[in-house]
Amino acid sequence: MMEHLLKSLVLRTFGLLGMLFLMTGCDSQARITGAQQVSAAQLEEAARRPLTSWQQQQRNADLVDAAAAMHDRLDALGYVWAVVDGLPPEADDEPALPRFTVHEGPRVKVGDITWSGDLALSREALTELAHFGLWLTTADIDEAPKRIVRGLRQAGHLLATVAPVDMQWNAARDVAQIQLTVNAGLRFKVAEENIEMTGEQRLRPQVVALLDAPGTIAHPRLASEVAARIRGFLFNLGYRQATVESTTQVDETHATMVVTVVINTGTRQTVSGISIVGGRRTSRAFIEREMRDLAPGQPLSQAALDRAMSSLALTGLYRRVQSEVIPGPPTPDGSVPTEVRLLLKENPTQRVDLSVGYGSYEQVRGGVEYVDEHLFGRGLRFNTGVNASFKGWGYDAGIQDPYLLGPGRRVGLDVEYSEREEPSFSHHETSATLSVSQKAQPRFDPVPYQVRSTYTFKRAEDFDIGAPLPGQEQAGEYTTSAIGLNLSRDSRRPKIIDPDSGTYAQVGSQLSAKPLGAEVEFIELSASYFAAVNPAPWLVATINVAAITRDPYNGESLPIGERLFLGGEDTVRSFTKDDLGPRDADGTPIGGLTRAVGNFELRWRLFAEHRAFEIATFYDLGSVSEDPWNLNGSVGQALGLGLRYRTPVGPIRLDGAYNPGDRLGADHPYAIHLAVGFAF
Repeated sequence: MMEHLLKSLVLRTFGLLGMLFLMTGCDSQARITGAQQVSAAQLEEAARRPLTSWQQQQRNADLVDAAAAMHDRLDALGYVWAVVDGLPPEADDEPALPRFTVHEGPRVKVGDITWSGDLALSREALTELAHFGLWLTTADIDEAPKRIVRGLRQAGHLLATVAPVDMQWNAARDVAQIQLTVNAGLRFKVAEENIEMTGEQRLRPQVVALLDAPGTIAHPRLASEVAARIRGFLFNLGYRQATVESTTQVDETHATMVVTVVINTGTRQTVSGISIVGGRRTSRAFIEREMRDLAPGQPLSQAALDRAMSSLALTGLYRRVQSEVIPGPPTPDGSVPTEVRLLLKENPTQRVDLSVGYGSYEQVRGGVEYVDEHLFGRGLRFNTGVNASFKGWGYDAGIQDPYLLGPGRRVGLDVEYSEREEPSFSHHETSATLSVSQKAQPRFDPVPYQVRSTYTFKRAEDFDIGAPLPGQEQAGEYTTSAIGLNLSRDSRRPKIIDPDSGTYAQVGSQLSAKPLGAEVEFIELSASYFAAVNPAPWLVATINVAAITRDPYNGESLPIGERLFLGGEDTVRSFTKDDLGPRDADGTPIGGLTRAVGNFELRWRLFAEHRAFEIATFYDLGSVSEDPWNLNGSVGQALGLGLRYRTPVGPIRLDGAYNPGDRLGADHPYAIHLAVGFAF
């Protein structure tokens, strides 16, 4: 009876949400006919602004703008022959929506690109400068010659010209062969660079060293770059009022350039002191640490001031970070003592977070957490909180210092206590973790990496064990003491909790051993990879794979609280919590030492006006083996459908999954999960 009621409730929920999706997707602003390859929804989205303006003011000019916006979207996708006609609604139209007729024409591919004339650069380099994509667009036709000219002039060919694009079409007019004619001309070089300097003549040798050597390739911004280089040098020595101007003379006959730089250094400013306006919670020691390169008596370096302002802004602690410099009377040596006034406006840095949710296993769950991002006014992050559900409760507290070990490094200490009832045992644990993390930007990759090392001491107790291993399983307390190392790379965007694109990859290791104070010894290796792509505004495709193995030193198994399980709302969703994996003779889950899981999910955002609503289709599979370094366990599968409503803290999701293969001892071939947050 209960099972029947549950099925009925789920079907009604799916039905109501589906009706809501359909209702929210019907808010159209136009009637669009003729579009075959590009959806009417995409075209309407491209023209959203002029269509909204037309609804408000009924001006035909807005319909012209809307048709142009739709045409531009088609053109950007390669439909260069597209035509869009727009008309006001007819008198008997209900609702009264403007009408647009679309003639897409063929989608045009870019064929071969051929070059003629005085090229100067290689055909490969010119093709890269032209930057044609797979599909031809009007923008590329117009911009390609300009891009090539800019590239040639940057390479020293100051008089380069490129003829307009010449195109040859195939019979179907869906492939364009591109012909480009280049006249690069002579390559210009610097004949000499001269300076005319007033003020601090003792700086002349250092300024001369900043000039380009004769024979340097000339380009349009060369003179400006020389002036900027000298200006920055003077500013960093405290000559903040310095003026630097440059002029050029070009000899087209001999392909040479002469640069003249006129400099007036002005007076040197030194730091007399630092004052702070605002920043009520900020300690002066914190500010002085960030502005340590601006000590009293030192030259007022613009670079040091910029670094300090940037460093303070990047802390995220301030809504506004500005500086003022207030010159004082000149001293006998001619320098000008200058006060640096720091203007701060703090962001709120203290908050209390309340959370309420539901999980298919925990049922109702919630928590409260206090967070202070600016503890003691020194930028320390402190958090403490409690959480509880029908299956247990826990407490945690932590403090992190992102400044103690220098930029990009963070040291933290976290303590936790929890009591929890798992499906086949109960577990208490107390742990403390000391961590040090380092962010680094490798030269070979635009995405930063993070290395995190940890030491965790944990005292745990397992009891009410429903499936003890013969001769091994004992209820009682035990200790693990482990060092760990983790490397991760994260390019998820726009948010890591709700990414539309990007990847996250990590590998990690952990060692618990008696020399560290452990009673339970093991080595652990783990790896995971997540990727999301957004091929259309209405679709996000994700894939997630993860594996972990734990190898006990004594060749036996681990306590049940340290073994690995699968199943539930976040892994293989056709199984309930921890219901996938090895079992004892009575069918009770006993966990294993190696676990692997894979998830593939499509998240459909079908309604342009309500992208927060999603329909998800997914396939999960996973396996748990009793042995380390082994994936010989039976594989569980899940085919499923989900409904989502995305919120700033993650989606509210309802997932229903069916197991198309072996149940592997589970009571049912399906499971239903209502939860908050993505599964991965």
